[in-house]
Amino acid sequence: MKNLSIALNAILLVLVIILFVMFNNMKKSIGQDGSSESTGGKNKLLRIAYVNADSINGSYLLMKDFNNEIQEKESQFQEAYNAKAKKLQDEYQAYMQKKQAGNTSQLDDQKAEQDLQAKKNELDGMQQQRDELVKDVQERNFELQKKIQRFIVAYNKKAKFDYILGYENVGGSLLYGNDSLDITKPIVSGLNQQYKDSIQNASTGAKH
Repeated sequence: MKNLSIALNAILLVLVIILFVMFNNMKKSIGQDGSSESTGGKNKLLRIAYVNADSINGSYLLMKDFNNEIQEKESQFQEAYNAKAKKLQDEYQAYMQKKQAGNTSQLDDQKAEQDLQAKKNELDGMQQQRDELVKDVQERNFELQKKIQRFIVAYNKKAKFDYILGYENVGGSLLYGNDSLDITKPIVSGLNQQYKDSIQNASTGAKH
């Protein structure tokens, strides 16, 4: 389950987004001194905002539902794997005790070996199921990141920030952010409304 755990940890950090979203304002010429200039030749201050990745991760309903779904699948898979592994171990130990007691024949040995090998192959086959689950998590995680980024781009059509950065409480590259630049709440609110609308639309469509 190591790979799956890594993938799930990636989900918990999915919103460690360093989004350098560049818009029309950033297409204006940059002076040699590094300042951005307007078409009128006057220096223009960059408008910068940030979103708190940890807050979005904990408050975005789609993210929470996704995490819960993956954790449930992981739990079900681990439970099934453990049950099969225990059954194989128990059967092997029981047969070895019978064999050591001299209560088996060569034919019994051959049959037991085939049966135990078949169960082992079944366990090994579950490795592929786990790999498929990890791949699904990674693909859906990527799509979720793109969904968030698309929403922020749409949000910024009105807000018109030059840069929107991703911020983590611990371990991020943005070490400090002024609270006045934090746009996490409207981003979360908009994302959640978008998700609720999609659920409602899907429910309405299903009724028809």
